[in-house]
Amino acid sequence: MRQDRTILASEQFIKDVLGEEYVQPVTDLINEIYEEMNPHIPVLYLLSAGADPTGSVDEYAKKHKQFPTGKVSMGEA
Repeated sequence: MRQDRTILASEQFIKDVLGEEYVQPVTDLINEIYEEMNPHIPVLYLLSAGADPTGSVDEYAKKHKQFPTGKVSMGEA
C-alpha cells in the first residue's frame, strides 16, 4: 500500500462517514482548551510533524501560576 494514497483514502473515508469537520485542522487556542479542561481528564495533543505547543502551554501555565505542568511525550511512530 502506498502511504500517500492511504492517507488520501483515509481522509475521504472519514469525510464520507463522519463529516468534513473531522479532517479539518484544529486551531484551538490554549485559553479555549483550558476553559473546557477537567482536572480528572488529560489533554492530548495530536500533532503534525514539527509542531510543538510546549512553549505556549508553559507560557500560559506561568501566567496562571500553575507551572510546571505535567507533560509526557509519546514520541514518533
